[in-house]
Amino acid sequence: MKPRDVYSSYLLMAGVMCLMLGIGNWIVGALQTAKYQGLLYKTAQTGLEDSYRSFQELDHQKNEELLRRINQDRQRYNAARIRMDFYYVVLSGGRMFFLLGALLTFFALIQIIRQDTLAKVKKLTASPDSPAVTGEP
Repeated sequence: MKPRDVYSSYLLMAGVMCLMLGIGNWIVGALQTAKYQGLLYKTAQTGLEDSYRSFQELDHQKNEELLRRINQDRQRYNAARIRMDFYYVVLSGGRMFFLLGALLTFFALIQIIRQDTLAKVKKLTASPDSPAVTGEP
């Protein structure tokens, strides 16, 4: 098998590219998903909603101040949830690209090995000095 046979196989090159893309997406998706899960856990437990419910009556100014903090926390929570969902899609896509790349690479290597074997068998049977043609061991 010659190196030219390996790098001229479009199937193998597509498989290697999918493998690399899949590994990269898998790593980035796993790291960022874990990061945003921790952020979601922190922002989900602020307890501001409970303190808001404990007030009987609020005037307009206090109501706005309290709701501003609650809304900011909700916005941070929603933004983190959206980013975590995005990175989960990146993680899932990375897994799929990795699997596709592994399959393409596997089948491309089988194809290259098979072609190389057939070429060697054909070369051995076609040469006049081969033991199969002359009958010598």
